[in-house]
Amino acid sequence: MSTIGDLERRAGIGASPAERTAFWGQFHHLEGEACLNAGVAELRRLIAQREARPDPSPKPPDVRRSREALPPLTLEQEAALQAYAARHGRRWRSILNNAWMGGPPHDDGGLLRGLRNSHGPTWLQSYRLPKPVKR
Repeated sequence: MSTIGDLERRAGIGASPAERTAFWGQFHHLEGEACLNAGVAELRRLIAQREARPDPSPKPPDVRRSREALPPLTLEQEAALQAYAARHGRRWRSILNNAWMGGPPHDDGGLLRGLRNSHGPTWLQSYRLPKPVKR
């Protein structure tokens, strides 16, 4: 059985308090044992990723390919994002991301949860609302 420190070192988390805080901060919304279990699961995932054998024919990462693979937004999804942005102001992305991670406010409806599942939080950070039509 490994200690948390051993797992952090094997996962590549730095030993400084700032680096450890940065890692564990992503689980701060969980309480007690749930926080610890989620952190340990992520450490084990990082260790498995680091210790996995490299692909014999590695291909360079293609950012465009992964972005093109995402399905386009429907008109309803765009409308839900615009309404959420109007409701929460200029910090709407960080507020929605927090809601997607289980924090308050819990006002992201089914369409927005579906976007979380299909597109993910990383997509949200790069998404830009369409410009309003000038008349």
